[in-house]
Amino acid sequence: MALLLVAGGVSADDTHYRSIPIGAHAIALGGAFTGVADDASAAYFNAAGLALGPTVGIAGGLTINAWERFDLRRAFDQPDGTVDATTKRGRTVPIFVGAAIKLGPKDASGQKKFTLAVSVLEPIFFSGGVFLRSTSEPLALSDTYEVLETDRATWYGFSFASRLNLKQSIGGSIYLSVRKLNHGETGLALDGGTPVPSDPDRFVGTSSAVNTQALGFKAFHFVLRFGWLFRIKPQVQFGLMVQPPGIPLKQTVNALSQGFVNDNRDPTMPGTTQAYFSDEKVDAKLPLPAEIEAGLEYWPAEKVMLALDVSFHGPVRSRQRVEISDPVPVGGLLFDSDTKRRAIGNVAIASDFSIGRRVMIETGFFTDFSSARKIPENPDQYYNPRIHRYGGTLSLRINASGIALAVGSTFIYGKGDAAGVVVDANNLLLEYTRTEARSRIVYLHLTGATRVVEELGDKAARRIKARSEKKEVEEEVPTPDETEPSTGPAEPR
Repeated sequence: MALLLVAGGVSADDTHYRSIPIGAHAIALGGAFTGVADDASAAYFNAAGLALGPTVGIAGGLTINAWERFDLRRAFDQPDGTVDATTKRGRTVPIFVGAAIKLGPKDASGQKKFTLAVSVLEPIFFSGGVFLRSTSEPLALSDTYEVLETDRATWYGFSFASRLNLKQSIGGSIYLSVRKLNHGETGLALDGGTPVPSDPDRFVGTSSAVNTQALGFKAFHFVLRFGWLFRIKPQVQFGLMVQPPGIPLKQTVNALSQGFVNDNRDPTMPGTTQAYFSDEKVDAKLPLPAEIEAGLEYWPAEKVMLALDVSFHGPVRSRQRVEISDPVPVGGLLFDSDTKRRAIGNVAIASDFSIGRRVMIETGFFTDFSSARKIPENPDQYYNPRIHRYGGTLSLRINASGIALAVGSTFIYGKGDAAGVVVDANNLLLEYTRTEARSRIVYLHLTGATRVVEELGDKAARRIKARSEKKEVEEEVPTPDETEPSTGPAEPR
């Protein structure tokens, strides 16, 4: 009996850095407005943008995982029977809330120079699992395997920003990251044996294997994010954000590993049992990589805004997530215990169109490449899925009573590789294989901010109009050659 188990779409995935949209205005623009964010969500994306907001600013975003599908080629390979899979997927409802207040003396533009802000966000929010059943004859000897996982990271932050002059501002944020990751696997495999004629539920000579794994991670990090904004021209703004690797404070895991194998394949020999058990709290590793993000905002016309964002996440070196001394299985068959991540870059572009005084259409396109390790054709261990994703957003924004509300959707499609486990119960063998995978996700989001986007358009319109008027005046002013005195006689006055 050979059974292929694949959990690529079940386990939490921290190899993608744009997998869940967060923020306010940035969500509607597919992440393209993060480097130049100027509402309260700038506390996370680029703290320098806080200096451009109103005296008091509030921003929030709510994202709902409306639909998700994960397809695997050759997901289940069971020549001796059938395999049924029941996927469990919790609704992800990550949040973002930020509030800012300005204080201090006023600058030349009449705005207060300093800004303080607090924010709470959830860059990771996952709940799901899968239950696999390999039906055989007799039914009582069917195999089952269940994987359950929840992963949630919450960041609590404090930010400060200051305007240097009319063109530049700087800012910084410090976050306390609290991540809780729970991973559990339970498997039961039965093979062979002869039923007892007098009792069909009893068997003689049946080999069995049981595996129970439970990991409960808790990780605390300090995260520092520094930002700079520069108004290159009235209609062009550039932003830069730099985040060093997270500073670990405490990382632990409660690791339970228990299992046994009863081998009764040889009827001439007494059955043997190989068992293991370990339950301890040990050090863990859930690192946060470095990040650099640059954004550009451009207003080519009064009612059109274009945005570009480029981000880069640094690599993470190879280390074991669970540092356990006992030579026992840790995490189960479908747990990647290696922290190694590749350096990865992503890009996002977006546009913002005003179709009325209070209504705007926002759309964006972005990449969400995986930082997971490359999966070899014949892996010797389990690997996280490596799926490169592409996404788009479409939103409708309404400005009313000093509040900008937006509702829209984010669509994500990805293709790549995933790792599976091939179990040969007849020979008590286990190996891994590589298979193709596709991912499709639809998010619904609702965002709001007191920073009215219409004001941005009005400001840009005034800048563009002022630039045009200045150009016209320059064209009307006579050149020095035209103002040179004539060599002829002066006309009488």
